[in-house]
Order: sequence, then C-alpha cells, then structure tokens
Amino acid sequence: MRAERTDVAPLLIHPIGGGDLGWQPLATSPAPIDFHGGPDDRRPLRKIFDGLTESGTGISGLLVVATTNIHGPSQQPFVEHAQRMKELLCSAEGLCGRTIPAERLHILQVAEPTVRHSVEPMKSMLTALAPDECLLTSGSGSYALGAGVLLAGIESGVPMTLLPVDEPSAAYRLRDLIDPRDTLRNWLLRHRFWDELAAVDPPNADLWRLLAARQRADISLAQTTTPRPGLDKGKLDKLAELWLAVQAAFYERLGRGEAVDHSLLRTWFTQRISRPSKKEAAAVSASARWVIDDLARKLSDPERRGGASQIKEARRRLAPVPQTRHAALIGDVELIDFFDRSTSHEAHLDPPGSRRLPGSLLANADQWEGSDPVPGMVRQRGMTVWPVLGTGDVLVLMCVGKVARHDPNDQAGQAAVREVIDWASRHRGSLARLGRIRLRLLASEETMDRARSWATLARATAPAGSLDATVLGPFSTAPGDAADINAEILAELGKAEPTGLHNSTSLRDVDEILLVINSGKPVTVNGMVAAAVQWSLNAACPLRVAELVRDRALRTVINEAGLTLCRLGMDARLARLASAAVRRLDTRTAWALLANGSPALAIAREAAAQFHYDLYGHASPTTSEDTRCALACRRLELIAHVLADEPWPACYTAVEVLRPGLFDWDTWKALRARFSPLKKLNTYRNESPYAHLLDRLRDEQRQQPSEPGKRKLSKTPPASEKAIESLRASIDVFQRLRGQNSPGLELVTRFTHLRAQLEELAEDAR
Repeated sequence: MRAERTDVAPLLIHPIGGGDLGWQPLATSPAPIDFHGGPDDRRPLRKIFDGLTESGTGISGLLVVATTNIHGPSQQPFVEHAQRMKELLCSAEGLCGRTIPAERLHILQVAEPTVRHSVEPMKSMLTALAPDECLLTSGSGSYALGAGVLLAGIESGVPMTLLPVDEPSAAYRLRDLIDPRDTLRNWLLRHRFWDELAAVDPPNADLWRLLAARQRADISLAQTTTPRPGLDKGKLDKLAELWLAVQAAFYERLGRGEAVDHSLLRTWFTQRISRPSKKEAAAVSASARWVIDDLARKLSDPERRGGASQIKEARRRLAPVPQTRHAALIGDVELIDFFDRSTSHEAHLDPPGSRRLPGSLLANADQWEGSDPVPGMVRQRGMTVWPVLGTGDVLVLMCVGKVARHDPNDQAGQAAVREVIDWASRHRGSLARLGRIRLRLLASEETMDRARSWATLARATAPAGSLDATVLGPFSTAPGDAADINAEILAELGKAEPTGLHNSTSLRDVDEILLVINSGKPVTVNGMVAAAVQWSLNAACPLRVAELVRDRALRTVINEAGLTLCRLGMDARLARLASAAVRRLDTRTAWALLANGSPALAIAREAAAQFHYDLYGHASPTTSEDTRCALACRRLELIAHVLADEPWPACYTAVEVLRPGLFDWDTWKALRARFSPLKKLNTYRNESPYAHLLDRLRDEQRQQPSEPGKRKLSKTPPASEKAIESLRASIDVFQRLRGQNSPGLELVTRFTHLRAQLEELAEDAR
C-alpha cells in the first residue's frame, strides 16, 4: 500500500453514496455492502485515487461527507458507513489502494442529503481545516451534498476543483466555465445608468451623456448639440422635448424603483391626464374633460395634500370612466392605491420588495416606449436596450434525470414539475409586470422522452399564455464534457435575437433566472449551473437557485438555496451599480440592488439601508428642534457635496429630505415664510421638472402674456452656482437656529466610506 504524501495542499472531499457501498444506481432495496469492489467493479474512491496517482497529484487529506438520517435503501445512516470506511482507510489493510493517517481523514456529518443542510456545516469545516484548495469528487454520491460543498467553498473563498469520478483527468473549476468580462456594459445598459456608460464606453459617450441629461429631465444638452450622423436633427429635437424627457425620467427611474417614492409620479400623472392625444381627447365628452382638467388643477397645487383622495373623487364623478389610456389612469383602483402609497413620503423607508405595477401605468409605458427614439439610436450603435419596465418573464433551467425504477408512472417527476412551476409563479408575481414562465428542460439521449412529457405536463398545468416549455438537448453525459455542455446550453439560450420589447421572445430579455438543481447527470447539472451564471451576467438579471428534495412524508418539495452563485460575477456588477446609485443619492436603488447579491454583499447592503434611512428617515415626535436642525445640516451638506453639478436634482432632493420627515408641512411653511433662503430653495424645487415646472408651463399657456417684470419660467436648470448658493444659505439658516456654526459632515464621510466599500466589492476578482 502507498502512504499518502503530506507536502501537497489540496484537500480531497468526497460525498459518499450507494456507489461506495457497491450498490447499483437508483437502487431502492437493501443489498450486501462491499466497500472494496474489484478490478471490473471499481469503487468511486478507487477511481479517484488511481486518477490522482496517474496525474501525480497528492492530497493533504480526505474529508468524507455523510448524512446522519436514514434514506434510500440503507438501513443505517450513511455516517455509519463513513465511519467504517475511515477505519479501513486508516488500517494497515487500507481501502481502494490507499492508507490515510487518522489525523488527516475527517468526516462531516450532515443532517439530510440536501443543499440547505450541507452548506453551513461545510463552511464550518472549511474554516476549521483552512485548506488552500479542495478537490471535490463529482459523479457519485448525493449531488445535493456535492452542490452544498461547492456553494460552501464559493462562500468561504476556497478554490474548489470538480473531479469527475469516472474521468479524474477531466478535472475543472466551475469558475473557469464563466467569463464575467465585458458584461458590465450589459448591466449599465439594462438599468439605464447612462452616466456610467459614458465612462466605460467612450466610443458612444456622446449618446450616453445625452440620455443621462434626459434622465435628469435636462434638455439643455440636446438643445445645444450639433446634429451629426446617428444624431440627426429629428432625434435631437425629440430629446429636447421637455415632456418627453420627463416621461423618460419617470419610466427609467420607475424601472429601477426610484421614482415611486417621489413627486415625479404626481408630475407624470398630472401631465398625462391633462395632455391627451387628439384621438384620446376626441373620445372624451366635454363634461369628462372638465372633471379631468379640474383634477389636474388640484394636483398641480403644491400646497394641497391628499392626491389619492382627489383621484378617487374624480373617478366617482367620471363614472363610467372613459376607456382612453389617459382617462383610464383615473379609473384604475390599483393605480390609486399605488399613488397613495408612493406619495406618502414614508413608503421609501420600507424595505425593497414586490413591485407589481398597475395595468394602466404599464399600458401608458408601452405606448411611450413604442415611440421613444432611444431604442433605435442604441440599435444603430450595435446594441439592444432592455424593456424599460422589464418583460415580467422568468427563465427556469432544470435538468431531467432518469425515472426511478420504483416509480414507473413518474409520479415524482410530475410532482417536481408542479413544484417548479409554483416556485416560478411566486417569483414572477413579484416583478413589475406579469410575464411568462420560460421553462427550459435539459435532457440527455436517455431522458428526452421524459423531458418531453414534463414539458407537456407543464403546458397543461399553467394558465393559458403564462408558460412556454421547451426541451433542450440531447446533451452529452461524458464526465469530461462540462465545458462543451455549458457552451451548448448558452448557444441554445441565445438563439432568439433580443428585441428590447416587453413581449420579447428572446431569453436575454427575461427579468430573472431560476435554477433548479438535483436532477440529471452531475456533469450536465454542473454545465447548466455555469451556463445559468453566465446567462445572468449576459442578461443582467438576478439568479436564484433552488433544489428539489423529498420531505419526511416523501412529498416532493422545493427549497431555495440562496444567492451564493452570485459571487461568480454578479456580485461585482451589483456593487458597481449600487455605487453609481449612491453617487446620485438614489440610495433606495442601491439598497434594492444589493439585496439580489450573495451573502458577501450583506454588510454593504445593511450600510446602504442605514445610509438611506439617515438621508430620508423621519424624526420622532419627541425629537428636539436642535436635533432636527442638526440633521438638516448633515443632509444638506451631503447634497451640496454630491449633487453640486446637478442643480435640479440637488434642490429637489434637498426639499424631499427636509419635509415632512424633519419638519411637518405647517412647520416647513412657517420656515419658508421666515427665512428667504428656504423659500428660494423651495422655489427652485417647485420649478424643476420633477415637481411643478410642467404644471406652471401649462398654466402659463392658458393665461394672458406675462406681466412686465414677471420672471419667465425656464425649461433648463439654473446655474449650478445658484443651486449651491441656495443650499449653503439654507445650511446657514439651520446652523443659526441651533446656535452652532460647525460643519455637519458626518453623512459626507459615510458617503465616501460607502462608495469606497462598494467600489472594492465591484473589483472583479478575475
């Protein structure tokens, strides 16, 4: 017998299964246990040990993973079998051609053969053993245990090489099948981070800067840009239309969850109902037009509260509500509830979560997007945008294994399909719009028929039009073909060209990817896992993982397995976007983005959430005036520091963080009357497109020519110097009120630290 070398670092990890005991695959009844096997019946460890010997690879030790429950044909827990294997491996006789010293052979006990039961114990074991590298056997034992080990390695940062039992020379790392390079632009483009696109894509920076200005509802750059190929006068004129710019700002920010908590929703709603198309106006009676105009006037008053109640009253007076797109907004109960929650000035403090949008709002968004020139302009540059509010589609990837011998009617498989559809439906229900489940079943030559029957069942189970199911394959099951399987899956997923429209047939345009593990050959499942990670990077969307298991009553259930795979590329993208969002003080967006990452982003997410609360949070009724003024100074100092070159967002945000969170409406009104800098700051805010500029321009058109000396409203923002001067003067007011003249830079310091933290996380480990 050859003693194991001690001067080589890799730790061999082996989840044991029936194959280690000499049982046939899918065995269901007890059989004699034979740990040794023979020349024509080699055990998994024998194959691995022989392969390591041939390649000259040593190991620092062996970690056997085994369960403590009784399952399958075994009448004993597998951990007892593992203990017997250890005794043999540590004896003079050895096992599978090896002997291993007892201090270098470890057994990890796991409660059940599932991913969720194995990850945490494995992380603890990796921490205790601290290996530099691990070799994880693949192709025998429980795939769920192996997946748990793999995820624990990813979370712990321990390099994990997969070692196919039947072909050890074909070892590979999951990370090597994934290439996150050149995917950052996808994420920036999907989420419409135009400023950051200008920095990473210099050849198209001229377009990105125009779109960044449009997102701020600033049309001045479009007005002064000289026409040229790709940016002709017609397109520039479109970008220079203020109402179109406000719509773009609204929908793009709504798509990221930014606009729903600010008065931009009220601005968009008011302008939309008061500016119908000719066709819409012709379909509405004179009396209905009067009710709609009256509602618009009330909503345009900055001193009037209770917008949702005013919409409800208008709906009552309009009954029946005309079914034009603009009037239907007033009759949409879901939109009124959405309006009520969004403009409460407290909703933005709720944790990010479900964000289904009202149907009438989606219909208006689709109408606007159909005439928006930007998709065409981006397409001319060789790219395709994503739908501004997404497609609502979720892509489900799932391998199909063999039917168990004791289940000839495939009841377990049918139950699995139903569980997966239910899981996908829950996730689909939390998206902005209701799209489709795009089920893709991956099969080998042996499982194609079973996969087709699953697809048929899925189509029959789901409501009409809510699901499309396709079988992909047949894929190889050769142990060394993971890279080829991964490439083939990606090619299949990319067959349909992206359209950028909400009813897209392209799988690039899905809003989430749901990955189901535990079914099929390990090499196929591993290729699918790598493809899912890569496709999530290409499609710039969240990736969620679940496993199919059997509960104690032997029912098929699905358990989410966390977001660990995000560490293989997505975390860096999410951190980069979150940093960009913090840079604009879109702090809730940063908070929401980081929620889609792995546990490695948890600390940053908590920091972003706290920073968001410190910027927008409400003072308690017992908070003193001195503390309120101190908080006001900190918030305004931050805004002056961060948004110095964006006058409208600076003034708009400044007022949003002051009232009613720190100063209620009556107090704020009294402060404006008492201090001219606060009055001026409020005026700048109200004259921005996010607030009341469009209302006042509309009123200006209805009235007689302006009186001599009356200041004319501007469609472009004030000079940055004026906005900063107003902010500084307002800071002085609050410093005088609290009797101190010390700079409140605490939030500025935390802003700098948070961005540095996010930028460090955004560095691609590759």
